[in-house]
Amino acid sequence: MEYGCVYTMKSKRLHETVVVYESERKPGCVYKFYLEKESTYRCCRCKELGKYRRITVKNDRVVGRKHPEDDHHPDCTPLPKDTVLALEVDRDMRHDVRENGKRPRDAYSEMLTNVAKRFRSSEQQVLNVTL
Repeated sequence: MEYGCVYTMKSKRLHETVVVYESERKPGCVYKFYLEKESTYRCCRCKELGKYRRITVKNDRVVGRKHPEDDHHPDCTPLPKDTVLALEVDRDMRHDVRENGKRPRDAYSEMLTNVAKRFRSSEQQVLNVTL
């Protein structure tokens, strides 16, 4: 069975090895899973708590018999989406510094100009372009 889409983000070492699954049961929250092997990902929070909750991802879709939100550690709760998006922006900025040789201040300035466009709704972007 397929359970929904995931999107990738960079890990703390700036590799594309983390997927984010948006919670259906708690809107505005997400689960983070890190790459364990090939197409198997493990829940980041459950790992901290000592439980193995895995999902299989193929073509950016979660597949398997269990729903991705089932069978987590009792204390494993989804993270607020805002927190994960802020982490993603930070890691993208650090990646620019490392890969493109930008100065940290330049990467930060560019991020400030792009972050408003990235998180603004499409209607607000159209209004600002026409003004």
